[in-house]
Amino acid sequence: MRAIDHIGVCVADLDRAIEFWCGRLGLPLLQRTTETAPEVAALVGEDSIEAEIADLDAGDGQIIELIEYRNPANPAIRADGGGPGAYHIALRVDDLQAVLARLEGSPARQISRQPVVLHDPGGRWDGVTCCYVAAPDGIVIEIVERPGAAQ
Repeated sequence: MRAIDHIGVCVADLDRAIEFWCGRLGLPLLQRTTETAPEVAALVGEDSIEAEIADLDAGDGQIIELIEYRNPANPAIRADGGGPGAYHIALRVDDLQAVLARLEGSPARQISRQPVVLHDPGGRWDGVTCCYVAAPDGIVIEIVERPGAAQ
């Protein structure tokens, strides 16, 4: 592991969450998107997905990702069903496949059907490979490999 990449928090109402995190706490809004891509659905263990996502600047290059899942409302990403208040910790690694190999035979459970490469032409997520796993106690961890990490 190299660093925490971002922390994702599921919310019931993205507008309300942005007002709190940005308007009240003063975190800058970096981007807001609607996500329906098949690779994102596969990442969270679903056949299809619709989610509103806001990336906030938490300082020092850290991101807080606010996620409102619209369809399904409670995706399989969280071991106990998900929904508002669900979260994940994203860890940046140099070699995602090596990390997954180390997890084989452990009590961790892979949530993503397979690691997926995200497509965000010109954006900060283009070419990023991700995979969700559940730690033995149910904490959801997103393993993130950014292009050029393993050099």
